[in-house]
Amino acid sequence: MWTEFLDLKAWGDWFASLDREFIFLLALPFVVAVVGLWSWWAEKDELEREYEERAAQADERERTEREHKERERQRGARIPHHGLR
Repeated sequence: MWTEFLDLKAWGDWFASLDREFIFLLALPFVVAVVGLWSWWAEKDELEREYEERAAQADERERTEREHKERERQRGARIPHHGLR
């Protein structure tokens, strides 16, 4: 049984007997799967780059907000408060 299954000549004869349309239909799911995996892989890299850029932008915004609050705090500490505006 296994020798019949692994017989490459029998597989070649069977494959040669198939119509081109049927071969196309047999190959189509594999082609779709390969294209889908390639698309996912290419998109994954792009999404990771966008995520890193957004994280860097968020870190920069957080840093500038901290600096702004620190400047406001220091400026408020230097202005004497007399109760009048």
